[in-house]
Amino acid sequence: MFEEAVEYKNQLYKELARVGKGIGNDKRLEILELLSQSPKSVEKISQETGSSVANTSRHLQILKDSRLVKTKKDGNHVIYSLRSPKINDLIHLLIAVGEEELSEIRSIEEKADRGIKTVSLEKAQQYRDSLWLDVRPEDEYEAGHIKSAVNIPLTELQSHLTELPKEKPIIVYCRGRLCANSNLATKVLNKNGYDAFSLNCSYYEWQREVK
Repeated sequence: MFEEAVEYKNQLYKELARVGKGIGNDKRLEILELLSQSPKSVEKISQETGSSVANTSRHLQILKDSRLVKTKKDGNHVIYSLRSPKINDLIHLLIAVGEEELSEIRSIEEKADRGIKTVSLEKAQQYRDSLWLDVRPEDEYEAGHIKSAVNIPLTELQSHLTELPKEKPIIVYCRGRLCANSNLATKVLNKNGYDAFSLNCSYYEWQREVK
């Protein structure tokens, strides 16, 4: 009888470890965080992560074997997405634990914020007549964005500066704390005379916090 209980436990932990294998790599964590923004092709993921298509495909296969991602065909492309919204919760919980428990993460974040005007989500909501600027790629913006936010991808920001108002604060956000693009965009805007603040908060976090 006790042997059956031990075997039961061992089988469950063995299967659960497959999830651990999936998230136990920095590039695979980055891929999951990207897919939390929107579904993407292997080519797009490769471009965003700076990895070769071959390496990206290997990581995606591990994630698929771990039941963390799923696929569908779109013409000649295979599109990857998270298997469940709970995986999005898992990734953000892991980020929160890392920020709380790892001083190295806090140090990296603090260094990235030096010289940048930042604002908390709570404070940002108190700004009246502010413009919210989403600097993610268009596909991520289309998958979901903060209400009334304007989308100008970071790569296009310099050429669209004249479209933005200088008479109101600009709240800039991107993919969240692991993405430096909101800080970069804020620096560009402030250098060009705009009153911009980096939110360092993702659409996922906005959804959870704003009622």
